Amino acid sequence: MFKKLLCFLFILVFTSILPFGYILADTESNAENSTIEDIDPSEILKIKSQGQEVVNLQMRLRDLGYFNYKVTGYYAEATRNAVALFQQENGLTVDGTVGPETKRVLYSSNAKRHTVIPTKASEFLPASRGGVSTLGVMVDWFSQGQYLFPRGEVAKVTDLYTGRSFKMKRTGGIYHADSEPVTSEDSEAIKSIWGGWSWDRRPVIVEVSGVRIAASMHGMPHAFDRVSNNGMDGHVCIHFYKSRTHIRNKEDAEHQAMVRKAAGK
Repeated sequence: MFKKLLCFLFILVFTSILPFGYILADTESNAENSTIEDIDPSEILKIKSQGQEVVNLQMRLRDLGYFNYKVTGYYAEATRNAVALFQQENGLTVDGTVGPETKRVLYSSNAKRHTVIPTKASEFLPASRGGVSTLGVMVDWFSQGQYLFPRGEVAKVTDLYTGRSFKMKRTGGIYHADSEPVTSEDSEAIKSIWGGWSWDRRPVIVEVSGVRIAASMHGMPHAFDRVSNNGMDGHVCIHFYKSRTHIRNKEDAEHQAMVRKAAGK
């Protein structure tokens, strides 16, 4: 009786494991043969996507040198631009979204790093008859400007109309340069040029990293303040070619007109 019971249990266990083995093997086979078309389209990361996948994306892009902002887990314009640049430099279709193919390359060991190649200042200089120009060159903010004028950098800013200059430190901003005067003397120069604190846009030349960049600046301090004892509470906005506002994420027509004027356009 005992032997019969053992035989019965052995047969029961064997017949239970065997189908499971076939199921497991079949599952593994399907996984190996799965294609990009099998991936759920909802997993594509794009504008307004958010969550851990976006956090991982931003961290990976930052590691590779494409994303230079705070990791937020929210897919906004800065992330889209970083993805598009990655796609361009890695021979992928440039659409600013992260689908299966972009993910595959992005997280592989073959992903190309982004290297900002220093450009000679002479290549940026606008044409001038006397050899020395009082104008600036139009530099795309997203592809070059933000690297020429990084956070923490101090630039010499010259008002195009009066020729007067003052020092400004970039203390923030993503879509343009949020900046503050370095000293109280710089603040007084701004007030004098603008005739008091003012939202009026004026064409200015930003000299930084050996380059004279055409820009636009208003003279109204607002929001955060990170430079103390400089005679101004808050910061002002300096816009460049193709830069955008932080609230609406759109180009400011008046600022762009002043940028062109600063470039002699």
